[in-house]
Order: sequence, then structure tokens, then C-alpha cells
Amino acid sequence: MKQRIYSVIGLWFLITICVIIARTTGIDPPVINMIGAYVSSILIAAVLYKAPQHFFVLALCFDLLAAAFGSVLDFYRSIDGYDRFVHYLSGLLAAEGGRLIMQYILKRYHEKRLLLVQILFALFFSCACAAIWEIYEFSADQLIHTNMQGNNLNTMGDIVSGALGALTYTAGFFVWLIRDKKRKPDPGDSR
Repeated sequence: MKQRIYSVIGLWFLITICVIIARTTGIDPPVINMIGAYVSSILIAAVLYKAPQHFFVLALCFDLLAAAFGSVLDFYRSIDGYDRFVHYLSGLLAAEGGRLIMQYILKRYHEKRLLLVQILFALFFSCACAAIWEIYEFSADQLIHTNMQGNNLNTMGDIVSGALGALTYTAGFFVWLIRDKKRKPDPGDSR
């Protein structure tokens, strides 16, 4: 638990540095972006407090890239392709989250070996997360008049980037499974 608290405090420190840089260099992000960077880290800590440590840290790193760098330092507008990069990473992260959810469900039913189910769920879960995020952006744009979504090309590009992240995760997982299977001899093999 201490490790998680230190991780969140470290993230707050980095967010604070980003806020100071943004305010002193004239980036001058909206106050809601700065507050949102802190709030998102608190939400991650609250929602993922029981998640595996590696996933917790990955989620905090993603939050740093998306909220602090993207919204506070305005990388989304100042660096071409940054938005796509973050959506790609979200696809990877959501796929790992989906795999962990299915792994947990399968363990409860003593079905630990259904790796194909885990990985397919991870892929579809991640793609669904990309679509849900775009619904959130659309809703925010309509309800509180933000400009998160941009146009249709931006929306579809974001969903495709997230799906590519999910596909990359899936391909990487299959490669890992194949290599792992080659390293471990089959217990039923009598050679």
C-alpha cells in the first residue's frame, strides 16, 4: 500500500511541475485542465487500489501522459500525433485491464487455462473502451461546450488508434504464449 501512496504522491509532484512550467512559459491552460489532472489521479488511485501493482503504475503513467502532458502542457495541440499516440497507449492499457478482469473472473470459476478467452476479451474490451471514451468526449462537447472531440476524422482516428493498441497487445500476448509454450515442456509428453 505504501508503494501505491508514494506512486500517487510522485505523480502529484510531476503534475505540479507541469502546472508550474505551463504557468511560467505562457501555455496558460484552463484551470479545469489543471484540476482535472489531479482529480484523474485520485480517481485512478480509488478505482484501481486492488489492481495488480504493475497495472496501477501503468495507469498512473498513462494519466501523466494524457492529463499532465496532454492537457496541462498542451501537447495535444503543440505536438502533431500526440493525441493518436495517447489513444494508442490507451488501447494497450485497456487491453491489459480487460485481460486482468477476465483472468479474475476465470479464477473464480477455476478456469485458469482459458487464455484465448482472456485475450479475446481484452481485445474487445479495449475497443469498447475506445468507443466509450469518444462518447464521453461527444457528451462533454455537447453538454458543457468543450472542444474535446474535434471532427469526425479525429473521432475515427482516435478509435482506430485505440484499436491498434489493442491489436498490438493481442499480437504481443500471442507471441508471448507461443514462446512460453516452446520453453515449457508439455507434462503429457513422455520424451
